Amino acid sequence: MRRILLTAVVVTALATFAKAEGLTSEEDNFTRAFETFRAKYNLPMPNIDTALVGESRNWSAKMRTTGRFAHGTGSENIYRGSESGVAAFKAWERSPGHRALLLNPNVAAFGVGQDGGYWTFRARYRESVVKPVPTEIVERSGAVRYSKHHCKHHRHCCR
Repeated sequence: MRRILLTAVVVTALATFAKAEGLTSEEDNFTRAFETFRAKYNLPMPNIDTALVGESRNWSAKMRTTGRFAHGTGSENIYRGSESGVAAFKAWERSPGHRALLLNPNVAAFGVGQDGGYWTFRARYRESVVKPVPTEIVERSGAVRYSKHHCKHHRHCCR
């Protein structure tokens, strides 16, 4: 009886946590892939920021409704394609510039939002000045730097 009661308490607590975060199942799948990825490089997991989740969802919805695929802020990744959170994560993981934002140890909080096949990942940093990803993390992750043209449009990964 004790074991059943304890299990019920744990399940309820986990369900409450997921509900408190307010993530959809695909946003949660993205977050789990992101957490696993950062753990692979011994990086702490940033906090989920509900305001950034809201901003990310709004930006994804705006891209979907306008058909305009474009960045809204400097510290974000955007994706158009699958409705799968894991697919969006994998696309960013394979892209060196987007990967750099995912691996940035100065990210204190993040939000991810989806609208159909449009995804936005936004980050907030620990300090007011954005610092580049340490070279050893970039080299270990296999990420490389892009051209000057790319960096003009993706300042978060090319500082």
